[in-house]
Amino acid sequence: MRRVLAASVVALAVLAILGGWVATRSDDQPELGSLLDRVVSAGAPGAFVVVREEGKLHGEARGFADTGRAAAMRTDERFRIGSVTKTFVAALVLLLVEDGRLRLGDPIERWLPGLIPRGRETTVRHVLSHTSGLPDYVADPRVLADPHRRWRPTELVALALAPDLRPGHLGRFAYSSTNYIVLGLLAEEVGGAPLGSQLRHRLFEPLGLDETSFVPGVVTGAHIHGHRSPSHQGVVTGPPVDTSDEPAWWTWGAGGIVSTADDVQRFFSALLRGRVLGAASLREMETLVPAGRQRYGLGIATFPTPCGPAWGHTGNVGGTVAVAWNTHDASRQVVLVINSYPLSGELEDAVRRLQHAAFCGG
Repeated sequence: MRRVLAASVVALAVLAILGGWVATRSDDQPELGSLLDRVVSAGAPGAFVVVREEGKLHGEARGFADTGRAAAMRTDERFRIGSVTKTFVAALVLLLVEDGRLRLGDPIERWLPGLIPRGRETTVRHVLSHTSGLPDYVADPRVLADPHRRWRPTELVALALAPDLRPGHLGRFAYSSTNYIVLGLLAEEVGGAPLGSQLRHRLFEPLGLDETSFVPGVVTGAHIHGHRSPSHQGVVTGPPVDTSDEPAWWTWGAGGIVSTADDVQRFFSALLRGRVLGAASLREMETLVPAGRQRYGLGIATFPTPCGPAWGHTGNVGGTVAVAWNTHDASRQVVLVINSYPLSGELEDAVRRLQHAAFCGG
């Protein structure tokens, strides 16, 4: 049995993209392949990493994307990006702000009356920055008790408001996916169209993200299969089990996007270089509040590394862990995907070593 480190999902990072199973290697990072080998030997069915620096790509993959078919992991395949979705949704909401349709200081009650307690005090900025105090609906065991259930977004918000989930302090950071369910509903109300449609028309299509889509249902076609390890009281008790037949309705605006490493890096490059939002909106997004070892803005975080802060987000849905890290100017970008969760202590340590080597180089 292996001890699980649950917090590891927030501290990951590696890279992804390129067409082949093992992409070309560069002389400055010869150890990435051996570090990927350690990740697989520590229990992950597969993993890949892609580093993009000033237009040059370095990508490697190990293990299997689909253990049932013994399909090798590839750096160009689609995968669930999990909570990296939050950066996309935040950008969409800020575009609606730029349109003049709403303001960051607007109370949620104005647009979604009766949806949440303290709706008159809780602003759009609060939910974007996880300072609303809303409890996290993911803490409710009913969310994953029936993984095939088609949850409605309003049902997920209702789970977060159960009597046994106490609200936090308004204005204090507390990460909660409930915030981004609320933001998805807000975007639909203000934008007048389904969330997936707005993401496609405002972000995916203009940025040429041809392999990116909003898929809270079952992912079809070739993609990286997630694997969930059975665990009990924080201890992994068995081998990972394929979860690719499970939808992710319970993630919706908090984690429902499927993409590729190339598209994720294209998005963050455009975002951080000011090609998605105006300068004022980008400054708002990058205004950070303390969030444990990280700092969090409006849908984007910074993560401490030995070579300085990494900007981006991490995600974990259905046994797939995704990390998108970037320098502030997007001159160096890393995407890492591991198709297993929870992570044992050994696996978490192997991933940390890989993420730092990939982001810092050399």
